[in-house]
Amino acid sequence: MHEDGKEYITNLYSAGDYFGYIALLENGSYEDHAEVLEDAELALIPKEDFIQAVFNDMTIAGKFIRLISQNVKEKEDRLLHLAYDSLRKRVAKALVDIHHKFNGEEVPTPLDIPREDIAQYVGTATESLIRTLSDFKSEKLIEIKEGKIRITDLAKLSNLLY
Repeated sequence: MHEDGKEYITNLYSAGDYFGYIALLENGSYEDHAEVLEDAELALIPKEDFIQAVFNDMTIAGKFIRLISQNVKEKEDRLLHLAYDSLRKRVAKALVDIHHKFNGEEVPTPLDIPREDIAQYVGTATESLIRTLSDFKSEKLIEIKEGKIRITDLAKLSNLLY
């Protein structure tokens, strides 16, 4: 949350993801806000157990080192796109990223994420996001039914030039 009240979603998590571990490794507090968007089951790993596992098992330590590295790379990529891409490209990339995050190899499901959350993930005003989604719908890149977004042309959306 920025001091002027604007929210920016730093990450989206799905089944099997970990969060809060960096604060544990830094012996600090988790300062972000987490919100569950659908029914979920969370598992809490006590700090002492986590620290002991990381420091005593190289396999676990390696896994979290890879997670941290991947997280840094993803944040750098998002920052680069936020700074230099057009709004259309940022929205397209966000839709593709969200699609991949929540759809495995099975039949893709429509994205059921509030427009405000997508806007905060993209770093734009909700009204701007809605206009861009409307353009994508007109271009037959997406469908919107009952408030859910279904990507109809993933390849084209992934490779927007502008």
